[in-house]
Amino acid sequence: EGTDIFLPDCFGFGWTLPTIAAHSGLIGFSTQKLQWRNNPFYGNSKIPFEIGLWQGVDGAKIMLVADAHNYTTRWREEDLSQSEYLRRIIDKSPTNTVYHYYGTGDTGGAPTITSVRAVERSLKGEGDIKIISATSDQLYKDYLPYDKHPELPLFNGELLMDIHGTGCYTSEAAMKLYNRRNELLADAAERTAVAADWLGALKYPTNTLAEAWKRFIWHQFHDDLTGTSIPRAYEFSWNDELISLKQFSNVLESSVGAVSRGLNTQVKGIPLVIYNPIASPVSEAIEITCKMPKAVNAFSVYDENGKQVPAQILSSESGTVKILVAISAPACGYVVYDVRTGGNPKPSASLKATATGIENSIYKVILDKNGDISSITDKRNQKELVKDGKSVRLALFTENESFNWPA
Repeated sequence: EGTDIFLPDCFGFGWTLPTIAAHSGLIGFSTQKLQWRNNPFYGNSKIPFEIGLWQGVDGAKIMLVADAHNYTTRWREEDLSQSEYLRRIIDKSPTNTVYHYYGTGDTGGAPTITSVRAVERSLKGEGDIKIISATSDQLYKDYLPYDKHPELPLFNGELLMDIHGTGCYTSEAAMKLYNRRNELLADAAERTAVAADWLGALKYPTNTLAEAWKRFIWHQFHDDLTGTSIPRAYEFSWNDELISLKQFSNVLESSVGAVSRGLNTQVKGIPLVIYNPIASPVSEAIEITCKMPKAVNAFSVYDENGKQVPAQILSSESGTVKILVAISAPACGYVVYDVRTGGNPKPSASLKATATGIENSIYKVILDKNGDISSITDKRNQKELVKDGKSVRLALFTENESFNWPA
C-alpha cells in the first residue's frame, strides 16, 4: 500500500496539495519537474530545498522531495557507493541524503539492465555511501515522526512552474469538460443502477459501466487531460470521452426509467419524475423538457404536497415545451411533480431585468458600457461587492512563452 504522491512529470503543485495529502493519510511527495523552471523561484534556486517538509494551507505537513533528479537517469554498472556525483549532492544536503529517480520517464518503459546491475552491485558496494533500493515512500517512513527531525527545513507556499506547461489548468478545455462530465455522470449512473437492481427493476450493468470507466480514465494522463498533448491526440481523446458519456447516459436513463415505473405517478396533470444523484438534498431551479399534446401558453407546477412552485416557460415549439422550475429533491432520491396546463405560473415579484442589469430580492448586478460587471449590490447585507473603478472583466491569457511544450 503506497503512502505517498509520486508525480515526476507534472507541471507545478498548489499549496493545497499537502493539506489534501495529509488528510488522505499520505505522508510524502516527490517530483523532479520543478528543475524544469526557466527562472529561479526561491532566491537563486528553483526549489526551496531538495528534501524537507511541506506545510499546507491548514498547517498539515508532509515530507517533500522537491528534486528527485532526472527521471531518465541510467547507470552503467558502476558502484554507486563510490559515486562522486552522488557525494556532491549529499554534501549539500542538511540530511546527508539524496533521493534519486532512475529509469525511463515520460515515454514509458523501465530501468535498463545496466542500471539494475549497478544498483544490485551498489547495495554491497565498497564506498562510503550507503545505497538503498527502496519503494518511493520508504524515505518518508524512515523520518516519521517528522517533529523529531528539526534538521528538516520547512516550506509553506506554492510550488509553481513558470513557463513549461503554464496554462495547463485551462488549455484544451473540452478535455477537462468531458472528463468532469464523465466523472459526474458515471457516479449518477452507478447510484441509480444500484437502486434499480436492488428494487428488482433492472439488472446492474457491470460490464457496460466498467468499459465506460476504463475508456475515459485512460485519458487522465498528465499530457492528455492537462491539455499538453499534440492537437492530433485530442481527436482520439474526445472520441473516447464522448463514447463513455453516451454509455453512462444510457445506463442513467434506463435505470431511472426502471425505478420510475415503480413510483406513484398518479397526478392531475403530467407527472414529472426528478432524480437527485448527489448525497445531499437539493433545492434549485432546473430546466426540463415536456411533450405537450398542444401548444401551451400557460401552465403551473405542483410539488408532491400539492403546493404550487415557481416555474416559467423558456420555449414552446411543435409540442415540446422547455420549462424552468424550482424543485426540491431528497439525497440520492426521487420525487414526483405535477405539471398542469392552464392556470398561471407563480411569478417572481422581485425579478427585474434591463439591457444593463438584473436584480432580485437578494442581488442587483449592473454592467458598464464595456459589458463588464461594474456593480454587485448585496441587498441583504447592504454592501457593494465591486470596488469603484474595478469592474469585473473576463480574464484572457494572451501570452505564452512556452514554445517547446506549450499548454
